[in-house]
Amino acid sequence: MKLLLSLLALSMAQCAMAENVPAQILDCAFVQECDAASATCTTGSEPRLSFALVMSEDGETARYENNTANPPMPVSFTNDGVLVAFDPSGPTMTTVGANGIAVHSSNLIVLAHNIRAAQWTGTCHPRG
Repeated sequence: MKLLLSLLALSMAQCAMAENVPAQILDCAFVQECDAASATCTTGSEPRLSFALVMSEDGETARYENNTANPPMPVSFTNDGVLVAFDPSGPTMTTVGANGIAVHSSNLIVLAHNIRAAQWTGTCHPRG
């Protein structure tokens, strides 16, 4: 599992060194949604949430595909090879394991005195 994410990181690093190479794109689809306020989770066969993360050529930032309004979000990798993308404007965090299993979390706990935390689980895979 670590090997797959290590290869993904290596491919992103190689993209940074090559000229005219498109950025790495991760297509993410989440089939389970958990709502903190109601303490319930809903799972389906179709994605409940989907988006694509476009990695910068240097692999240090990412943005949501077709969203140029928000600044790029920082991306890091844990010692175990887990990709972590934190979007402070959300605020959301997306983590992707070496096997492609992904968790996307909304960390906006209070919005007009309502709990709005949520979490989605699914997969993210390199496009191509």
